[in-house]
Amino acid sequence: MRFFEYFRNRGFWLRDCLTGMSVRNHFAEILKLLDPEFQHVAKEKSSDKLARLLSHTTISTVFYRNFASLKLSDFPVIDKSTIRENFNDFISKNISPSQFIPVVTSGSTGTPFKTFQDKNKKKRNHADTIYFARLAGFEIGYRLIYLKIWAKAKMRHPIKYWLQNQVPVDVLHLTDARIELLIKQMESDRSTFGLLGYASALEVICQYLDRKNSGRIKSNVRSIISMSESLNDYTRLSLEKYFGVQAVARYSNLENGIIAQQELDGSGRYLVNTASYHLEILKMDTDEPQQVGELGRIVVTDLYNYAMPIIRYDTGDVGAVETDPKRPGLLFLSKVEGRKLDLLYDTKGNLVSSYIPYKNMWQYTDIIQYQLIQEGPKEYTFKINAEKTFNREAQLVAEFKSFLGADANFRVEYVDEIPLLASGKRKKIVNNYKNPA
Repeated sequence: MRFFEYFRNRGFWLRDCLTGMSVRNHFAEILKLLDPEFQHVAKEKSSDKLARLLSHTTISTVFYRNFASLKLSDFPVIDKSTIRENFNDFISKNISPSQFIPVVTSGSTGTPFKTFQDKNKKKRNHADTIYFARLAGFEIGYRLIYLKIWAKAKMRHPIKYWLQNQVPVDVLHLTDARIELLIKQMESDRSTFGLLGYASALEVICQYLDRKNSGRIKSNVRSIISMSESLNDYTRLSLEKYFGVQAVARYSNLENGIIAQQELDGSGRYLVNTASYHLEILKMDTDEPQQVGELGRIVVTDLYNYAMPIIRYDTGDVGAVETDPKRPGLLFLSKVEGRKLDLLYDTKGNLVSSYIPYKNMWQYTDIIQYQLIQEGPKEYTFKINAEKTFNREAQLVAEFKSFLGADANFRVEYVDEIPLLASGKRKKIVNNYKNPA
């Protein structure tokens, strides 16, 4: 670490020490609970945490007061709609409102969603962030390039970002000029950098560097973490080419926190944060457990939010779980497929992995943006924003028919821009068709 990076690192931990060492204590526990050598302890602690949470919830919330059982499977699976419609009934009466911290997300479609977290939960999230950032190579004190949507009304004073060594980059204004300026700033700065941002924003940067025939960026980048969207192979390989760092994907949401993150072992699998969450994979159409290795709904129980307990929360995403005999006790997501509503069906009604389109598109370098929309059981629209005339339409359609079905009806539409959502993300897969099965 350089001097100011070390200064910020020590300053963070000193401040935590002076205020009770709550983040450090959480961090120490996470280190232990996600260590394979302590899984016998981790399992017992997780069971105790879950029992305490369920007991607290049935006593202190209106929504759960009729659930006398402390067996998790007896609790209902809920989602955002359930919480919105019964908002006050989820709030604990045993936690002082002075402990409540509001958390508001625009959601993937721009519909606001609000929850509360208590101060201890917030500290736990800080510790989770430190742990998983370190797994990717980032340490407190490094300079963080943070690419997301930044609302002016929620921006803090610039001194706050300086103290945290954070550079906010708004993805709504990620033009070529802004990317060029960012790269120049990184190359002229001797800081140790980490990149954190939407996968689509990282992809835009890679596409810009491709167009400029750029070589390796002369900057000390130690970590790259993508969030909120699927990280495709093109972006992953391009980031390593230009920045010399293996990028990892993080699976998280604002209402909970970091649920899982890929490791730097090249496997692509995600280490589940079992220190802070209980994770279930349930079947697509029922609340029965899905088989190991099979895609199902990702359902999360937050072990630390006592202000507004979130139990068996259907995240709206799908994934598959696996274990590793060499690391017994730990849990991994072998797949995270993204939003359940944005998966594709082939012409026979079978669910198709959302990674297939991503893996297929790397070769079409003349396409700037694209969006694949399923309109019906066999109807698909492909929106394309190309820098120049796109001459491989027939090849593109043929390739997508090879995995969606030879009888698929494709309509290709050329557009000037694929619009961003209110969340600042750009959806590549849209499903306007509800499979009757």
